[in-house]
Amino acid sequence: MIAGNRLPEAVELLEPLTAHSVAGLPARSLLALAQALSGHEAQARELLATIAPPDSIRKVEILLAAGSAWFKLSDASQAIAYLSAAHTLNPQHPLVCARLGACLLAMGRTQEALPHLRKAVELIPQSGGAWLNLARGQLLVGEAEAALQSLDKAEPLPDKEPEIYNVTRAEVLARLGRRNDAVSELRKAAARGQRGATETMVAMLAAQGEHDKAWPSLREEIERQPDNARLLELASELAQVRGRFAEADRFLDKAIAIEPDNASFWRRRAMMAGRRLGPERGRAAADRALELTREEGGMPYAQALAADAHVLNDEQKTAEAEARYREALAIAPGCVPALNGLGHLLMQLGRVDEATATFEALRKVAPLQGWSQLIHARQIPDDPAVLEQLEKAARRESLEGPVQSHLLFTLAAAWDRKGDPEKAWQFVAQANEASRERLNYRPEVHRQRVEREMARFSRDFMASRQGWGDPSKLPVFVLGMPRSGTTLVEQILGSHSKVFGAGELSLVPELIQKLSAWEAKTGSRREYPECVDDMTAEESRRFAARHLEELQAYAPVAERIVDKLPHNFEHIGLIKLIFPNARILHLKREPRDVAISNFFVDYSAKFGGMGFAYDLGWIGEQLVDHTRLMQHWHQVFPGEILEVDYDLLVEDVEGWARRIIEHLGLEWEDGVLAFQELDRAVKTASVWQVRQPVYKTSKARWKTYERWLNPLEAALAEVPPMPVASPLPKLEPGLFLKGMGSLQSGRLIEAEEIFRSLIAARSAHAAAHHFLGATLYQQNRLDEARKMMRRSIELMPRQRQWLENLAKVESALGNEEAANRIRERLARAAGTEQQSAGMAPGAAHVAADGGTEAAFTELLTDASN
Repeated sequence: MIAGNRLPEAVELLEPLTAHSVAGLPARSLLALAQALSGHEAQARELLATIAPPDSIRKVEILLAAGSAWFKLSDASQAIAYLSAAHTLNPQHPLVCARLGACLLAMGRTQEALPHLRKAVELIPQSGGAWLNLARGQLLVGEAEAALQSLDKAEPLPDKEPEIYNVTRAEVLARLGRRNDAVSELRKAAARGQRGATETMVAMLAAQGEHDKAWPSLREEIERQPDNARLLELASELAQVRGRFAEADRFLDKAIAIEPDNASFWRRRAMMAGRRLGPERGRAAADRALELTREEGGMPYAQALAADAHVLNDEQKTAEAEARYREALAIAPGCVPALNGLGHLLMQLGRVDEATATFEALRKVAPLQGWSQLIHARQIPDDPAVLEQLEKAARRESLEGPVQSHLLFTLAAAWDRKGDPEKAWQFVAQANEASRERLNYRPEVHRQRVEREMARFSRDFMASRQGWGDPSKLPVFVLGMPRSGTTLVEQILGSHSKVFGAGELSLVPELIQKLSAWEAKTGSRREYPECVDDMTAEESRRFAARHLEELQAYAPVAERIVDKLPHNFEHIGLIKLIFPNARILHLKREPRDVAISNFFVDYSAKFGGMGFAYDLGWIGEQLVDHTRLMQHWHQVFPGEILEVDYDLLVEDVEGWARRIIEHLGLEWEDGVLAFQELDRAVKTASVWQVRQPVYKTSKARWKTYERWLNPLEAALAEVPPMPVASPLPKLEPGLFLKGMGSLQSGRLIEAEEIFRSLIAARSAHAAAHHFLGATLYQQNRLDEARKMMRRSIELMPRQRQWLENLAKVESALGNEEAANRIRERLARAAGTEQQSAGMAPGAAHVAADGGTEAAFTELLTDASN
C-alpha cells in the first residue's frame, strides 16, 4: 500500500499492529515511513524514537523503512546510519542500494553514492528514478556523457520525476557545451506549460552568469502565473543574489500572500532581514515561522528556531540567541542552520574552541560547509581530497553564476595558511574576478565624493559653525581603512571599565541618508555633503541628542562609547560638526598589507560599499583617497585626531594602549592589557584575530605576493592634487524651514521674499517653487500661484498633495476642466502610488517642529476658508 501510495489505508492497517509482540517493530517502522510520506512529521518522529539503534537490528526491511522515513524527514545522517546497516546485511537489496545512494547523493557525498547507484540500476533496470539519480551523480563528478546515456535509459520509464528529469537533461546538455540546445528545450517545455521548465531555464541562464537574460524570462512567466508561489520565491532568490534586497522582499511578500502558512518563506525573510530590511521585519518573520512550526516540531521547528536565533543575534541579544540555537539542536542535532549559526555566534563571543567543535559537528552533516567554516577558524584540513572537493563545489554552477566565489575565497585562505602563495593567489584572483562581474562600485564616483567632502568641510566652514553640536565626550570614533587594526583598538578600549565597545554602528551613515533624503523630499537637487549648508545650529544639537540617546541605550552608565566603523574616516567633518569634542582615533597601516588583507576577505558585499575590495587597482585608489582625506582632516582639526600606527602598536601594545586611554581623558587600568578576555561579540572579518594574543606575522605580508601587485602599485603612485575649498554658503542655514514658518504664521510678504531668494540661488528647488505658489495663492495672486505650482510639479511630478493643491488653484481660476484632469490623474495613480501629503514621512526630522509636515497639507485648505 505504501508503494502504491495508498497511505491512509496503510496507516489504518499498521496502527493496530504496532503493539504486537512480534509484528510491532516492523509495523512501527513501516508506519513511521507512511506518516513521513503523508507529511505527519511529528507522528513519524515519535514512532522512530521507539526503534532501536541500527546496529542492534537484524532485519533489512526494518532498517530500510526506518532509513527511508528519516530520509523523508530530511535527517540524512540518521537515514544513512539505518540504510548503511541494511546494506551490510544485504548488499544486493535493490531498494537499499537505491535509497542509500540517493541519500549519500543528497548529502553531497557523490563519490560514495555512485557505487550504490550503479548497483541499483543493475538490480532494478526498469526504475526511472534509479537511472535519474545515477545521471545526477554522474553529472556531479563530471561524467556528462555517461549521464546523458543514463538519462536516455530513464526517458521511457514511467516512474521518473519529469521535473527532475528535465532539469538534469538540461544541465547535462549545458555541461556538454550544448547550452543553446538546453535553453531551447526548456523554452519549448515552458511554452507547453511543463512544470518547472521556466525555473530550470532561469537557473541555467543565471549559472552562466547571464542574469540579465534570466530576469526577463522569469518576469514574463510570473505575469502568466501570478499566483505561482514557487516562481515568486525564485524571483526573490534571484533578486537577493543580485544584491537587490528590497526587490527580493517584495517578491517574497507576494509569495507569502499566496501561501501565508508557508514557514519556509517566513524563515527566508527572517534570515534576509536585519540591516537590509530592518530589525522589526526580521522579528515579525521569525515569530511567524515559529508559530507555524511549533506544533509540527522536528526539523521545521528547529529551522525556525535557528532563524529566530539569527534575528536575536541581530538584536544584540547574544545569550538568548545561543539558547535558541541550542534548543534547535536538541530537537534536531543535524540542523545545518543551527550548527552554522551557533558556530558563528560562539566565534563572535570569543569561545573559539566551542565554535570549532560546533563546526566539526557541522562537517559531519554538511561536509563542505563544515570544512569551509573550519578553514576560516584556522583549522586547515590535512587531507588534500577535502580541498579538491571544495574546489569542485566552488566551480559548481548556481544562481550566483559559473562559480561560487565564497568557496574560492575559502580555498585561497586555506592555501595561504598552508604556505603556497601560487595556489592562494590563483584562487583569490578568481574569487575577486567572479565577484566583480556584478559590482556597482565605481572608484571615480568614490573619489568625487571624497573631494566634495574635503571641499565642503574646510577650515573656514567649520569656523563658521563654531559652537554647534553637543560638547559631550561620550562618543568615541575608531576609524581607518578596513583591515587596519580598528577592531584590535576597539577591543583594547572596551577593556577599560568606563568604556563600552558598541561595534560597527551605522548612526553616522544613517544621519547622512536622512540629510540627503530631506533634500530629495524638498526637490532641492542637493545631496550630502553640500546639503549640510542647510543644517541649523539647533538641528545640529537635536541630531546630537538623538545620537547620544541611541548610544546610551547600549551602555547607560559608560563614560565613553566606541563606534568602530572604519569608513567613518570619510565623515570626520560631520562628526566634528555634531560632536566637536568627540575623541577620534585613526588607524594607519602599511598600505600594501591593507590591500592584501582586503583582497583576501570576502565581505559578502558584492553590491555594497565594500565593492572596492575586489580589485587591486580600486583598493589602491581607495588607499590614496583615504590618505588625502586624513591629510585634510588633520589640517582642519589639528591635534584632535590620534594617529595609531598598527605596525608600531603590535610591537609595543602597552605603550600604545596607555596613549589611547590618555587620549580619551581616562585614568589607566591594568585590566586594559587583558583585552583578549573581553566578553563581547565581535562581528567583523577580524573575529578570529582579536581572540588571539597580539601577533606580528601579518606585518609585511604583502612581500609574499609582491609579484602580483603591479595594479596596486600603479594606483598608489597616482595622487591627484587636493581640491579647492568650496566658498562659504551665501544663504543662511535652514532658509526653507524659515520660509515655511513665515507661511504658517501668515507673514506672507516675508515668506514670499524668502522663497524667492531660495529660488534665485537654487533654481531647481521644487518645494520652494511650490510653497511660493502657496504663498501667492493666499495673497489671491492666482495666475502667479499656478505658474509656480506647475513648475514645482515639472520638477517633482509625483507629489500627490502638490497636484491636489494645483487642482484647487485651477478651480479658483475657474478652470474646472484642468482641475478635473488633475483629479483624474490622481485617481488613476491612487491604486499604485502611495505618496505622502506634501512631504513624505521621515522628512520631518529636519522640520522646526512636529507640526510643520502636517501643516503642508493644510495651507491651501486654510486659505480657501
